[in-house]
Amino acid sequence: MTTQASLITGVKEIIQDARFSSDRILDYLNQGTRQIAGGMLLQYPDRTQLISSPLPLLLTNTSLTTSTSNPYISMPSDYGRGMVALVSSTNELRIEVVGSLTELLSYYESLDNTSRVTMAAIRGNRLYYQGMPSTAEMLVFYYYREPYDMATLTGSSDITFTASTLRIADAGNGLGVFKTGQTIDITGTTLNNTSFVVDSVESDGSYLTTTVAPTDESNQSATIKSRPDAIPAHLHESLLENYAAWKIFERKTKNDQPMDVDAKRYQNLFMVAMLNMEMAIEETPEPIQFTTERFRYGQIYQPHW
Repeated sequence: MTTQASLITGVKEIIQDARFSSDRILDYLNQGTRQIAGGMLLQYPDRTQLISSPLPLLLTNTSLTTSTSNPYISMPSDYGRGMVALVSSTNELRIEVVGSLTELLSYYESLDNTSRVTMAAIRGNRLYYQGMPSTAEMLVFYYYREPYDMATLTGSSDITFTASTLRIADAGNGLGVFKTGQTIDITGTTLNNTSFVVDSVESDGSYLTTTVAPTDESNQSATIKSRPDAIPAHLHESLLENYAAWKIFERKTKNDQPMDVDAKRYQNLFMVAMLNMEMAIEETPEPIQFTTERFRYGQIYQPHW
């Protein structure tokens, strides 16, 4: 079992430098998760290079409503990478996704077509589309979200566990640092020193619910730590500990040149782990199947996905 605490301990054992606190090491671990999720340049032994695949567990979807005055809408706030698919739930049609706004403009130069949505592209934090229907359409957007950071909450005699409602409550409203689906590990209590999966989090951070009931107890001092998000459990240590060690030794190299050897060593170990993960995960998500005909440039044709 890999926990946030065990990862931090592992990095401390590698770097042997008390100047790097647990909080600082956690920042490096979270940075590593974000870098992995965002895609990293990999090189295989035959010198083939590629950008690492998205993490499958980050695949999600959300509904977006088109504007009736602009040919674009804002992207989801948790968008990470990759528009896997875009579907008009209003018309039950899949929208063609092109590689850039420039390509979209090559078909619709003025972005002023007033028909149903048939084509879209991402630029920055906006989703551009054509046509631009006079009555708003609902679009279902499939994408890879950003990973959740590992977080820590330390409560001093203000954490309450309630079995009947599956709740963990914090009088200080600090539970908003955790996210639905995360695994959390709890220490410092009398009866609830175990792990839970978060089922929901109240918007004000006052409580969260778990998938299994905690044991009733009130006014507990507790430390709650979340685990890494979306990275395969068997690669937590080889990816995140090696990444954090690489970046810490790289930083230390600025003041201590011999440390460069250690930075390169842990960079290489991290890259080997990345290749192992790349070979283990599916590079191309399964397509979403549709049988409905759709319109494109005024003509009906059968889609080819």
